Order: sequence, then C-alpha cells, then structure tokens
Amino acid sequence: MNCFDANTWIGRWPFAFLADHTPGSLAAHLRKHGISRALVSPLEAVFAPEPGPANAHLLATTKNRAGLEPVPVINPALANWRDELAAAAADPRVRAVRLLPRYHNYRLNAAVLPAFMAELQRRGLRLIVQVRLIDERHEFHAMNLKPVPVAELAAFLSRYPQRAVLASGLLRSEVRALAPDHPRLLADLAFVEWHDTIPHVLAKVPARQLAFASHTPFLVTAAARAKLDTAETTMARRTAIAAGNLERFLAE
Repeated sequence: MNCFDANTWIGRWPFAFLADHTPGSLAAHLRKHGISRALVSPLEAVFAPEPGPANAHLLATTKNRAGLEPVPVINPALANWRDELAAAAADPRVRAVRLLPRYHNYRLNAAVLPAFMAELQRRGLRLIVQVRLIDERHEFHAMNLKPVPVAELAAFLSRYPQRAVLASGLLRSEVRALAPDHPRLLADLAFVEWHDTIPHVLAKVPARQLAFASHTPFLVTAAARAKLDTAETTMARRTAIAAGNLERFLAE
C-alpha cells in the first residue's frame, strides 16, 4: 500500500544529529518505505528571522521532484505575511501552508488570524497547524517551548467550524479529545502512540479524521509504516488513512 505522508521536512535541525535531507534524498528515503507522495516543509524556516528564503529554496529545489508537494511555512506575526502568502500561492503546486505558532511566538487567538484565514480562503489554500515538532521533553535545554495547548487549538477550530484544518503533531490523548467535537479536523498520526494504536484511536475518532504521517526526519519512518500496516482494521479504513483523507483535505 502506497502512502501519502502528511508531515515531512528537508534541511537541517540544529539540536540533534538528524538526517539533513535534500528533496532528492528525502524522496528516495520515503520510496524505500512505500511512501510515494509527501507534503514537505523547510526546517530552515523554523528559526530564521523570517521564513521567505527557506520557502523560496523549498519551491526551487522540489521542482520536477515527483512525489514531493511543497508546503511553505508562513509566519502571520510578521508584517510581510501577505507577501509571503502571495509568493507561496503563485506556485501551482502549493495547496497548503504550515503555521508554527509556538516557534514563531504567537497564539492562535492573535488579532491577525482572522485576516490571515480570510486570505487563505480567498487563495484556496489549506491550513496545517504544527502543534509540536519534537516531544517537548526532548527540547534543547535552553528552549522554553511548549506545544500548542489543546484548549487553544479547540477554540481556534470553533471559530472556524466550516474550515478544514490539519493538525500535525498531536498526541493520542489530544486527538481523542479534539476530534469528536471538531468534525472538520484532520489529525496526523505521527505522535499518536499506543499498543494497537490505530484501532485504539478509532474507538473514539472516525477514520476520516486521521492521516498517515511519518514526521521524517524527526521520527523513524519505518515505525510510521508499521503503525499503519499492522493495524487491525478494515482495508477501507486503512486506505483512507494512508492517503485518501489527506487528498480529500487538499482538494476541498
């Protein structure tokens, strides 16, 4: 079964010996694990003063790279967010953008968010909210960063009940808490762990609200595949989680 990965990254992470993937090496690595398509964002956008150069590099280096769909990072806390969003939308391959609220020092109730959401809708772009990049217990000691709180994300989703949102990096307990009350939420499974992970989550969450994600290179790609491949559930559910739900989200 080929998968469509909702959460992968290229570039360098400064606090761990992760693989510094290029688009070519990432695509080859994912293919080894039966992942034929992936959304990919630039790690250099996380700590840069502004993410524009990293996004431009992502768009340039993923051209003609089959299977990789670029997802630029936008920082709406910066004055140039409209320009950055316009640059992203100018590339016809871009179907979604990613927010990093905690790393870029704003909250999901920031005064700029209504204008940002309206502009996303006008341009026909989907929204991905990165709740966490790594387990907060493993953050570099000088980094005082916590994930986006469940209550903050829930309030944001309630303000935009008709908008589909992909939340990346939610834990098992967070997915089970959020999904039943927010049917337009799509949650990726990268950080969702339990024994019999997928059947456990499906007891509370409809299959249509779950998406396969490896979070390469932060997490082990093979583990994400095993989570899906060993799930005791129907083939229809497994296929939807593997690729169908993410494709539907991007096409809506």
